[in-house]
Amino acid sequence: MMLSTPSLAVTATITAALALLAGVRIVLWQRRAPPGTRSRGWRLALLLLAQPAWAVLLVLAIHPPAGLQPDATLTVLTGGRADAPAVRPGSAVVALPEAEAAAGVRRVPDLATALRLHPDTRVLRVFGDGLVARDLDVPPVVAVEFDPPPPVRGFADITRPGSTVAGDALRVSGRVHGVVDGAVELVDPAGVRVDSTVLDDSGRFVVQAPTFAAGPARFQLRLRDPAGVLVEEAPLHLWIDAAAAPRLRMLAGAANAETRFLRRWAVDAGLPLQMRITLGAGMALGAGGGIDAASLAQTDVLVVDARSWAGLGAGGRASVLTAVESGMGLVLRADAPGTPAGLAGAGFRLSGGQGTVPLRLPLAGAGDAEALRARLGPGTADAPFDLEQAQAAVPAPLARQLQVDGAQAVALGGGGEGGPWAWWRPHGQGRVLVWTLQDSYRLVLAGRADLHGALWSEAVATVARAQAVPAVRIDAPAFADQRVRICGAGARARVLAPDGGASPLWPRAVGGDSCAGYWPRQPGWHRVLEGDTVRTAFHVHPVDAWPALRAARRATATQDLVSHCEGGCADTPVAQPAQPVPGPAWPWWLAWLAVSAALWWFERSRHGRRHDDDGGPPARGAP
Repeated sequence: MMLSTPSLAVTATITAALALLAGVRIVLWQRRAPPGTRSRGWRLALLLLAQPAWAVLLVLAIHPPAGLQPDATLTVLTGGRADAPAVRPGSAVVALPEAEAAAGVRRVPDLATALRLHPDTRVLRVFGDGLVARDLDVPPVVAVEFDPPPPVRGFADITRPGSTVAGDALRVSGRVHGVVDGAVELVDPAGVRVDSTVLDDSGRFVVQAPTFAAGPARFQLRLRDPAGVLVEEAPLHLWIDAAAAPRLRMLAGAANAETRFLRRWAVDAGLPLQMRITLGAGMALGAGGGIDAASLAQTDVLVVDARSWAGLGAGGRASVLTAVESGMGLVLRADAPGTPAGLAGAGFRLSGGQGTVPLRLPLAGAGDAEALRARLGPGTADAPFDLEQAQAAVPAPLARQLQVDGAQAVALGGGGEGGPWAWWRPHGQGRVLVWTLQDSYRLVLAGRADLHGALWSEAVATVARAQAVPAVRIDAPAFADQRVRICGAGARARVLAPDGGASPLWPRAVGGDSCAGYWPRQPGWHRVLEGDTVRTAFHVHPVDAWPALRAARRATATQDLVSHCEGGCADTPVAQPAQPVPGPAWPWWLAWLAVSAALWWFERSRHGRRHDDDGGPPARGAP
């Protein structure tokens, strides 16, 4: 079977035309030649048949026929594999740079080089931990076989926020392999344990800690077995961004404890605050009660209780929702019986709201004296840290029994008894959040101001107006000599390495986002600059850090390439149909040259000419 290509058709057309012209020339000479000098029949037939043969051989020389190449297997040794495995007959074996030295095995710099050295490869057998990111671009015509090794004991998966802002809670989740009934601890930069949790049945965990100062911070994750023996200690380097304090405006229909402690939290958090409390009879405390378009445009988050929301009227509520469409955030405190009016335009479907239900909030660090001390601080001379009070059960705040259509809104609070206590949904460019807690201030009175602040910080951060400069997101953790994806950086951004070397980024659109790839060569802190401004920074770990995590990532990425087999792929050959490959061209060129030389000789010879009988010379130019 010949390869069908556009150039083949052009070549065949040209050679066929040449053969036809040659045949026409022979026939015309035969007709015009005198009877005594014409070629005999057998000579004429041989000359005419030789022309298409000459043309066919020329086409085959230029476009050799494709042959069927049987499957060829290439065995690749990766990290964690030093011995050469038993290979199939005719299978080649190569070792990637991550593999340990193996006697008699050829070492290649990458998988692409190995495939170029063995172009007939149709089955790729991977032995070891798996392929790194450099070698994951496998041609689609090559089937991959991979038998994952037993997972390494330790942290197999880590999930952390893409960006962390000072004042927010750091939440780290993940999965551990090889430790049953163990515990994970989170240690802050001061070396104090701020949280600990017991692994669940699937080895998963969630720990969290408060963040305070902006800049680089080094947390640590510690994995302990049931006996308390340290199994793995992994560094967690974070770049904490400075908090961009949202401009907060509060409208309250009455002075009460919830409003007072909410105002106190906002002031302690350093938020620019405007507050107006209605006292009745036309009197009010504070400023910032205007809801015109100009004042709302200068507000990032508007917090309104149920009484003030009802007092705005239909026109005022419409103005607020219009501002939300332009990017402002709205927190509506549903602290009165019934359902707040005017939220149907924002997409909320509410019902109930007549009674209240107590909530049992999840307590981070409960029962851990060291974690509680780190969260609450040493206290003051008048009110020092009281461990007994900190470990006491906190009161259960009440939440309004408001039913929200879960398909139309996202639950904000959860994890405790009583279900979520807040829901939010987007509205235009902004967000609307309905808050049902009635007396969150009781957490402060119980000595847990940290819980009160965490609740309101999450609510305000969820709906706050988006900043003009988007945050830069970076894959973490990052390792030396492995690709790091950087998203959200500008077109003129560059990365500054620890040694002072700068590398420009070339972002491109990926799924509506602008991302770029960067290959760090050395461990340490790398800064992402745009002009002279530091957008963010990220830490690159040495190549031997997080061994269990790196092994799990390689195994997962390699397993994703396996698409032609299930189960024991290493023991079951992949049945692939024979693939057509171009054959050698040199035999056809030799045949064409032989036919061309024979034609040249035969046309000039006297064999088969009538003058052989009478001894006369042939006509000039006669074939």
